[in-house]
Amino acid sequence: MVKSYTFTEKNDFSKKGISVVCDYLSLLKKTISVKNVEDDPDYQKNDIDLVWVYKKEDKELMISIEVKTDKYTTGNFWLETLSNEDLGTPGCFVKSKAKYLFYYFTKWDSMYIMPLGVAKEWFLANMKRFKESKTTTKDEKDNYRHTTVGRLVPINIMMKEVGGIKLIKNISKRTDKLLKL
Repeated sequence: MVKSYTFTEKNDFSKKGISVVCDYLSLLKKTISVKNVEDDPDYQKNDIDLVWVYKKEDKELMISIEVKTDKYTTGNFWLETLSNEDLGTPGCFVKSKAKYLFYYFTKWDSMYIMPLGVAKEWFLANMKRFKESKTTTKDEKDNYRHTTVGRLVPINIMMKEVGGIKLIKNISKRTDKLLKL
């Protein structure tokens, strides 16, 4: 069965995840700024949602971030390979030029931070091992718009085989705790 969402549902859900990640990053002591660039066309074409500027050893560093928000608890990452199947448009995971992917699971309130270059290289070499999955986007009147294609990659396999992925649990609670300080 192919899952179906409206553009508004997907967009609102994505914005929720981006907001949680922004709040989390904003409260870290080393953070200088977090800029949401998801609506900036120059960043959109490279699938970058956030630019995080932080301080490390008296140096100011900048990192680009793609945020993926997921509500399912299947134990898989859903890595997008085609954003529009009919047009053959590359999916976010394979197209993004962000340095990191922050993959936030709403129901678990957990975020996986993965170095996108390493993760993408591993994924492209191993993609055929994993089940393909599709979702459709519809308009508000339930008319078909397009199909998005991805692969279901078990989190435990990716954590084991790709170096540098970090898990942060209870991200909202951590943010709430930092806000109270």
